[in-house]
Amino acid sequence: MLILTRKIGESILVGDHIRVVILEVRGKQIRLGIEAPSEIVVLREEIAQRLSNENLRAAGFNYREVQQAVSALAINFVNRLALRPLRPESLTVTINSKALGQVTVAEDHIITFAAGLPGFPDEHRYVLINHQLESPFYCLQCVDNPSLAFVVVDPAALVPDYSPRNGAGVLTELHASSPDDLRVLVTLTIPPGRPREITANLMSPLLINLEQGLGKQVVIDKPQYSHQHPLISVK
Repeated sequence: MLILTRKIGESILVGDHIRVVILEVRGKQIRLGIEAPSEIVVLREEIAQRLSNENLRAAGFNYREVQQAVSALAINFVNRLALRPLRPESLTVTINSKALGQVTVAEDHIITFAAGLPGFPDEHRYVLINHQLESPFYCLQCVDNPSLAFVVVDPAALVPDYSPRNGAGVLTELHASSPDDLRVLVTLTIPPGRPREITANLMSPLLINLEQGLGKQVVIDKPQYSHQHPLISVK
């Protein structure tokens, strides 16, 4: 670990594009200013760990309990995510999914998350599958790790005014010309044995450009969005 001593107003350079400035020292607290390119995510460590832990929990679902939880929600949602049909000439990949069994998907339906997902940084290729679930619910199945999958949903079905802001850096990274090119999904967590305690991670949505096959999980560090938003009132 590199240890440096700095005064208020002095800065530290990390690589060529990140600058950390000491703004204020107040008791045991230090205020930092961080200048970084928009494509670099800067998070407080506890937030990053919270989101990583939530993804780990979300991946540990039982598919039967997913169906129970979805049935209990009784959502009437008209906007549907248009998954392209499998073309006869498409190359395919067969996945022996732990959650779904054997599924065959088209290679041109694969969505690449270049940075991975928090908690799973080494897994990059996923595909959306509508398997015995009705829109707006889907499975996001990892192509290269059959044991890894998430249940995801269009957040507009849960929170009608949900509107994460997409920065220009994210649009560029996903090869999107406008926010309308991106689909927004959020992961669901279904605690084992307690399907009615299902929650949605509104704090860290998935932005997906279906046409380009690119995705990114971003962070909305706002108090109105929780990483464990309850969907059913449990009495």
